[in-house]
Amino acid sequence: YREVNRRFAEVVAGNARPNDYIWVHDYHLLMVARELRAMGLKNRVAFFLHTPFPALDICLKLPWRAQVLEGLLEYDLVGFQTWRDRNNFIQCVEALVRRLHVDARMRVSKVTTAGREVKVGSFPISIDFKEFARQGAEASLAREVRRLREAMNSPKIILGVDRLDYSKGIPQRLEAFENALHRFPDLRGKISLVEVVSPSRADIPEYRRLKVEIERLVGEINGKFTQPGWIPVHYVYRSLGRRELVVYYRAADVALITPLKDGMNLIAKEYCASNVDADGVVILSEFAGAASQLRRHALLVNPYDIESVANAINRACSMSKAERQLRMTRLRQSIATKDVFRWVDSFLGVA
Repeated sequence: YREVNRRFAEVVAGNARPNDYIWVHDYHLLMVARELRAMGLKNRVAFFLHTPFPALDICLKLPWRAQVLEGLLEYDLVGFQTWRDRNNFIQCVEALVRRLHVDARMRVSKVTTAGREVKVGSFPISIDFKEFARQGAEASLAREVRRLREAMNSPKIILGVDRLDYSKGIPQRLEAFENALHRFPDLRGKISLVEVVSPSRADIPEYRRLKVEIERLVGEINGKFTQPGWIPVHYVYRSLGRRELVVYYRAADVALITPLKDGMNLIAKEYCASNVDADGVVILSEFAGAASQLRRHALLVNPYDIESVANAINRACSMSKAERQLRMTRLRQSIATKDVFRWVDSFLGVA
């Protein structure tokens, strides 16, 4: 990534005006500030990490840990998705970087090093709640939702939406769904899992193997449990546009979001915002950044615990309408209050 960061920095330096504030996003461009400083640029530069930041014991294993930490300390403000990520970073710099002082008493911490002050904070990213809610309420979209539900021919639809990535826990999710059908026979014929997988990094062997594993599990589940007029798993391997995605959100009774690790996972928030009837259940991995905000009204699960996820599927499908609506109403209120515009304001307000 060094060459990518250098070229990106050259473009920024060539176009930046003296008072411009530069905001860099995600790990691919982590070293941009260092490159900009080497070019003599004096502008304020901020960084936001969309992915989780590793704990100290993981960071210690990285051969390039010093470059990563020192590169981040070239920014004026470093933002993370969760308090856990922020605390991991502070613990790492305290343990591995010499001659610095950390003041973590405030909501936004301050790291002083080499005569510079770096602000460090947690700024959970969000979505445009009103736009998803507006689209979810469209009358023409409601007709598409009815057609989709009729095509699925299942009383309850469980939805998973993911990029093809090993961090998303798709095989474990399929195993949990199979476990639920095996241990709770009453669910057979009454629920279907729609697993939407967006193609990603198809040229990498590990991702191709993951795709084969997913397709094998889908085939096994459908081969074992399919009945006339009912298919347990509907597998969609393609990217969906915004409107089609909202149709799936509106059609789903349950969102099954079980990444093994995720910086935030905006699918959970998009599903809730699109659920204008406030009648649905979110099953959410405790390892998704969104769990910090949604934990009180989602069903939190450990995606590695197959039986626990299966139990949550059974609970979600048997939950009373009153409880579903109460949970979804509270989720939607939380997300509406903390939308993407508040996220931008909170970050730039500190900058």
